[in-house]
Amino acid sequence: MGKGQKVFTMTEQDMSRMVEKAAEAGVNAYKKEHEASAKSKVDRMLYRTRVLLEKYRYLKEYSDKAVYTLEKAEEVDNEIADIDVLTKFGIFDDDKTLHRMKRGVITVRMIMAHVDTMLDIYRAECETSANPTRQRRWRVIYGMYLADDRLTTKEIADQEGEEIRTIQNDAKAAREDLTALIFGIDGILIRILRDNA
Repeated sequence: MGKGQKVFTMTEQDMSRMVEKAAEAGVNAYKKEHEASAKSKVDRMLYRTRVLLEKYRYLKEYSDKAVYTLEKAEEVDNEIADIDVLTKFGIFDDDKTLHRMKRGVITVRMIMAHVDTMLDIYRAECETSANPTRQRRWRVIYGMYLADDRLTTKEIADQEGEEIRTIQNDAKAAREDLTALIFGIDGILIRILRDNA
């Protein structure tokens, strides 16, 4: 041994304790990382649900009125009928923009059909509930996001005779419930994490 070097001795018991502590630290680090990842996933789903609700009217308009076929275009503008000749010659067959547009419209229509079905389920569940808070949650979501004349949180609070904070809590709980319906098993994570918090 060189000058100035220290020698450490370790018993099997010391080594065993050190390995246990290292394993425990590793497991705890993994748990923290897993919890952070799950929370991030839940946050993303809640965000997606909120955006779907905020953009609901626009997405419905888009899915109802999007033009991606020649027939639809002719309904909007009769002059487009001349394009029919070009279509017969296959000019548009390889047009990736038109194919992407059609795929996008179909995707939005499918998503909105699913969202509408889940909203109907949630509405029925809330309206038939014996719990007045649950009944109010549907009215809050409807007023905030789905009504033709959307209402502010304050307007809904005044209408319901509740505090603004109560309406905000109702909206949050309703979005969590809708996330579980819209995203299925992944959305149920929200309820699990909320109940364990």
